[in-house]
Parts: sequence; C-alpha cells; structure tokens
Amino acid sequence: MKRLLLAGMLVPAFLSYANAQEVIKVKKITVSEEILPEETKGETKEATQEDVKITRQIDLGEILSNLFPEVNHIRKGGTANDITIRGFGRDNINVLIDGQRIYGACPNRMDPAIFHMSTRQVKEVKILEGPFDVSNQGSLAGVVNLISKDPEAGAGGSVFFTGGYFNYLSGGIEAYGGNETVRVLAGYSKQYSKPYESGEGKKITEYANYKPSEIDHTSFNIDNFWSKVVITPDNENRLEINYAFDEAKDVLYPYLLMDAMYDRTHRINGEYYIKSLDLKISAYWNFVRHDMQDRWRKSSNMWASRGYMMRTLAKTKTYGAKIEKGWKIGDIKLRTGIDAYLRNWKADNVVMTLDNRGMIPDVDIKNIGAFVEGAKKINNFVISAGLRVDSTKSESDKNALGAANRNIYNEYYGNNYDLDQTDTYVSGNIVLRYKFDKRSNAYIGFGHTVRVPDPEERFIALKKPMTKPDWVGNPNLDPTQNNEVDAGFEYYWGLFGIKGNVFYSDLTDYIYLTKIRNLSNTKNAMSYQNIDAHIYGGDLTVIGMLTDTVSIEAGAAYQRGKKDSGNYTDSDLAEIPPLKTRLAIKYDNGTAFGLLETIYAAKQSKVDSDLNEKETKSYYVVNLKTGYNVGDRAFVGLGIDNLFDKNYYTHLSYLRNPFSSGTKIPEPGRFVYMNISLKF
Repeated sequence: MKRLLLAGMLVPAFLSYANAQEVIKVKKITVSEEILPEETKGETKEATQEDVKITRQIDLGEILSNLFPEVNHIRKGGTANDITIRGFGRDNINVLIDGQRIYGACPNRMDPAIFHMSTRQVKEVKILEGPFDVSNQGSLAGVVNLISKDPEAGAGGSVFFTGGYFNYLSGGIEAYGGNETVRVLAGYSKQYSKPYESGEGKKITEYANYKPSEIDHTSFNIDNFWSKVVITPDNENRLEINYAFDEAKDVLYPYLLMDAMYDRTHRINGEYYIKSLDLKISAYWNFVRHDMQDRWRKSSNMWASRGYMMRTLAKTKTYGAKIEKGWKIGDIKLRTGIDAYLRNWKADNVVMTLDNRGMIPDVDIKNIGAFVEGAKKINNFVISAGLRVDSTKSESDKNALGAANRNIYNEYYGNNYDLDQTDTYVSGNIVLRYKFDKRSNAYIGFGHTVRVPDPEERFIALKKPMTKPDWVGNPNLDPTQNNEVDAGFEYYWGLFGIKGNVFYSDLTDYIYLTKIRNLSNTKNAMSYQNIDAHIYGGDLTVIGMLTDTVSIEAGAAYQRGKKDSGNYTDSDLAEIPPLKTRLAIKYDNGTAFGLLETIYAAKQSKVDSDLNEKETKSYYVVNLKTGYNVGDRAFVGLGIDNLFDKNYYTHLSYLRNPFSSGTKIPEPGRFVYMNISLKF
C-alpha cells in the first residue's frame, strides 16, 4: 500500500508525545546567555510542545531548518539531513549530545552528528550562533547542543505512532520509574519508509543511478534505543548516566554515489554535579561503525560477483572528559574548566580494483584545553567575556594506507608534508549588553575562534581510476580563524516583540575545496586550501499575540559569502543559502492546536563556478498542521507538508566536488501524516 495515512487510525497502541514533560524545546541563544543569571538572559527562541509533536518527526535537522530561517538542511535522502547555520557547516559548527562530542564515520557525512540522536530522545536543543562558545574547542561559528530527556519520579510512560505517505511508519514506547533518589528512563523507537516522491510525482531513486529493481527499495529502516539513570541522594549531589544505541539500515542517499548498508552507534556519557561547590565532572565515549556501498546502483552491474563496484567501511570513536567549576567573586560570576578528548577515525575504501585502505588513515585528533568565562552587571549594562587556550595534535598512520594510495601524498606534495601536526592557539570573546527592561535589550560583541583541520581535510587519501580525479587531503593546512562582530536587539511591547541581529565574520585560513595537479602533471585531484574569506548577514523575527488564542510569528535570514584570497576565478563562496523567510499563524486554546506555515527561499545566483556550483530557483511552500488533546493523556494530530505539491529544491540539495554525482535531490512532494499518542 503506497500511502499509510489511515494506518494511524488502525494502530491506536502506538502513539506520540503527550505531555509537557515530553517536549523538545529549541532555544536560540544570544551571546553570553548561558553564564548569566535568569534575569539577565537575552534572546531565546523556543518551539512549543505543539510545534514539535505535530511534525512528522523524521529528522531533527529538517525540523530545525523549518523553524529557523538561518538554519538550513542539506538534503541527501529521506533522512540524515545535515545542517548549516548562517552559511557555516560541517566542522565549522559544533554539534554536541549532552555536551559530548560525536562524529560521523562517513567521509561524505552520510551520518552527521545531529543524526546520532533521534527526535524521541531530545528534551531540548540549544543553539548558540557565532564565535562565542569558549567551553568547547573548535566552535568556529556556532554550537548546537542536543539535551536528552530526564526520567520522572513515579511510574509511567508513553507509546507513540506516526503514519504517513510513502509508507512512512514510526512508533515505539518509552517508560520511566523511580523515586526522588533513583529514577530510570528507557525507550525504543523505529522508523521505516519507502522513497518519497517529489512534487512532479517521481521517486527520489528515479533521479539517481539506481537499478530498475531497486527504485522502490527501502529508503531507511532505523532502530533507536536509549536509557538514562539519575541518582540524587540529597539536594547537593546529582549523578546522570546515559546509554544509547542506534542502528540505521538500508539508508538511501541519491545525493551521493553510494548508500548505507548500516550505521551503528553506541554512546555513553556520565555527569556528576555537586551543587554546593557548583562543580560538574563529565565523561563520555561513543563509537560509530558505517558500511556504504553502491550495490543498489547501476555502477555495480559489472561487479556482480562481489556485489559492488565501490565500498567504504569506516569507523570512528571519540572519548573525553571535562571538569567545570562556577565561582562568584563579589558581583562577578565566573565559570572555569578544563577538558580533553581524543577522536579516532579510520576508513577503508575499494574502488574497482583499487585498494584504498586508509582512505582516512587511522587519524588521531588529541586535544586539551582550558577556559574561563564571566559576566558583571553595571547598572543596566552587562559585560561578559571568555577566554580559552587549546593544544591539538593531529597525526595519521601512513602504514594504514593500501596499495593504491600508499604514495598519494608523495605524488602531490613530494616530501613537503608532515603527517604529525600540533597546533596551539587562543580563543576569546567580549560582549556588551544594555538592558532597557527585564525583557528588552541590545548588544554588541566580538569573538575570535580557531578550528583545527579535521582528519579528512588534512589526511584523506583516495586514489581513483585515471579518468577520475583523486581526492587527497592537504597535510600542510593551517587552522581556520574567525574574527567576528555581532550586534543585535530584542524589544517587546505588550504582547508583541521583535528580535534581530547582524554579523560580519572575517575568516583567515578558511578551509576550502580546490583542484591541484600531481608533481608529474599527469593527474588532477580535489584537495583543500587555506583562503581568506568573509561571511556576513543577519536575521529578524517578529512575534505577537493577535487574540487570546491566535498568534503570529514571522522570520527572515540572509547571508552572503565572499573569497578574499586563494586560487580562484569566482569570488563567491559555495554552499551559502539564499534569503529564506518563514511566516506562521497559530491557533491554540489549550485543547485544539492549528498552524498554517509558509516558507519562502529566494533564487540563489551567487554561486561558485570554480566548483561547478549551479544556481537554484526560488520556492514557496505551505504547510498545514493541527492537533487535538484528548484529556490529559491522549493526542491526535494531522499534518500536510507541501500542501500544494510543489516540485522544488533547496540550495543545498546536491553535492559539490569532490564526490559530485550530478544529482540534485528535490524536497518531498505533498506529505500527509498522522500522529497519535497516549500517556500511561
């Protein structure tokens, strides 16, 4: 059966979020907010319970992209959408889970960090834009922290189900139990879908090189398990322990040349907090194993004996620890900390007969850092500042390379490279905020941050057949530095408010794709170079209550990126989203909820022709959602995304070099779905 909207009515035992304790809050935080007392906090944006639970909840990256115009998703397939913020993506923004670092194993980010926590596990998402995070290394242009749910005292839980077009099914169960001393939470969810159709009625598999027999192949099949234990022996001590396991199978990525057979993730983290000392000690470990192949593509036809023409088997592990302490000296509030982590990444590749073992050659990134941040109020002013120092060692194992790529660095760099680099650097910021009253304020801030090249950028080693360019890292890359000025305001009168900010980011040694030739001038490769560049832009949000039950929210964001140096003929930076706006009208009387939402994105003509980046047309879509609370324990919701079945593409809908498949991936056509939930 192609469309399963009515499946929600047939399976009342599977249900969704049902009460205020099971809601994702999304906060957009202005600079310095986290270290300040409640009365001095700045701008926040939140998604209400109804906002989130009436989405189809396939993908957290897509939810954030729909809520905030300055956040954009990178469409690779039916799920696992990566995100950019203000035009910054990849490792230029930190994505954390409960404060822990986690990295995907795929060199082409099939499994971005935000994919490794399902929407069902998340209590809150905190987004801090700009270079104002000193508590984590490498937050060049922002940090996103996904915070997991806490178990409640007593006993209870919920069951949930979503059914929709394109055979999309999602369901599971979550339960909690305990008392004020020990509380436990455990949950399981499953997501399954066939390939969605675009607005022109074509499956996304029809846009890429899939075999005719695989056009209707499973789009994704994902299992998530999570658990959390909270121990509070008294009012002064709190211990949290989290464990989660995710397995994503048969995940299609028409955006790329291969698909994921599986992606398995284990993660565990713990945190101990002593209230009287304002001391927090945390530690974590996670492991990701990822297998991608082209066995469902036409490219594998000549390799039937082994099932694939190309394959990459990758794994990554990250573990680390942090100690944080709060201080108060007079009326100055301080927080200090020290942290360290190790990131290991290895990927082995086969292309035709080429043995590219060590495509990511067993790279270790080891970091240790220390930070201090604080704030002081002077009448209506709040001055805040932060400082961080880091030492990061990056090293790869040349012995991990296979027969094909063993000499690739020598081929392109001769003897002029080093596979062992240590970078020591300082980051910091200062912000001045003026408060007009308890809710309204304006601020200006300056931040300096540094981001060390990731293992792929420095050390990737992929030998391709002679007709195709190689892909080789640049071991000589310098860290990227961001010097940025942000300014903004937040003003309220009555039941209306307006918020806005602008930024200018001056980037030194920005890491960017480039084409190079080998020393014998016989072969091309895609690699990375340091360039100088700048990105600037801003966003604006207007909110207000029209009546006791009707509210309105309008937002817009724009950013522009330009190259200032480097090997280029086109000065436009690639992968910079165009102007995007969102207008939403909401109805909420406490029992019934409705939302009419429109999203518009302008044409993007400012593209990088050096990377063969293509222009993207403008689009305008309408989404309609409604929900009804049945007493305190049940909820039924209905949604229609892309109401008018538009055929459109976001600007980040296809991959640029080096693994360009030439496939642009359209957004889903009309998508009707139903959510049902029950609390017990």
